[in-house]
This record gives sequence, C-alpha cells and structure tokens, in this order.
Amino acid sequence: MNTEIRNWPHFAIEMVSILLLVCCFIPLLSYGKLAGVEVPSHFDATGAVDGTSNASIFIFLPCMALAIFALLTVAEKHPKMVNAPKKLSSNGKEWLDANNWKFVRELKLCMTGLFTYIIWSMYAVATGKAAEVQLWGFTLFIALTIAVTLRFYYLLYNHN
Repeated sequence: MNTEIRNWPHFAIEMVSILLLVCCFIPLLSYGKLAGVEVPSHFDATGAVDGTSNASIFIFLPCMALAIFALLTVAEKHPKMVNAPKKLSSNGKEWLDANNWKFVRELKLCMTGLFTYIIWSMYAVATGKAAEVQLWGFTLFIALTIAVTLRFYYLLYNHN
C-alpha cells in the first residue's frame, strides 16, 4: 500500500476531519455550567426537542465521534474491511486496494461533520441560543454520506 501523502485534496479532507473532530469536544469546556441542567437529547422531525438528558451527553457524543473516526482510520489502512456485496474480480480487488482510502477519508469527513453539527445544535438549544434544531444540516450530511457511498460502489463495480 502507498504510505505517502497521496494527494492534496484528500490530505485537506483529512485535516478538516481532524479539525471537526476537535470541534466536537469544545462544548465540553462548558460542561460545568450545564452539569445540573436538562439538555436536549432527541429532536422530532420538525427539529423541536422531544427528549432530554443530563449533560453527560456532551461527553458521550464526542467520544462516539472519536470511536467512529478511529474505526474509519483503521478501515483506511485495511481495504478488506470494506464490504462489497458481490464477489470482486482481481481487477476489482486491485481497484479497491488502491482507492479504498479515498472513500474512507470522504466518509470520515461526512461523519465528523454530522457529529459536529449535532453536538453544536444540541449545545445551542441547551444554552438557549436556539429554540430548535435546523434539520437542513442533518439532512445535508446524511445525503452527502449516501452520495459518497453510492459513488464509491458505482466506481468499484465499473472496475470489477
């Protein structure tokens, strides 16, 4: 496997993903202020709060984002972790080995973006800066994740 910095756009994607991961942990700085407060933990389809929790959710969600980031980082190094729904030819396996890291880096960006949006939206509602969550961000990151995945499998099967 190639170990050099493969190309600058995907290097930039990796750096932005790391920056977004760090941003997930920033609301923890005000954990003491929110410790006794009920914070929103679930929102309905309109973005209104329909479930609350204690402030420990601001510990749990960034740790979950970190775990997903770590798992995807491991998957970047091991292309066999990516499941192809049908048997790949030798050409398809070679393409997967050569291009898996691109897919995983793009997926990391989508996932860290999603978690950052969720955490900061919950923080805005918990601190009273917003009354509800705007669902456009959630929808955007889910759509990007689906688009990245569909594009990857389309390219994979075209090389199979």
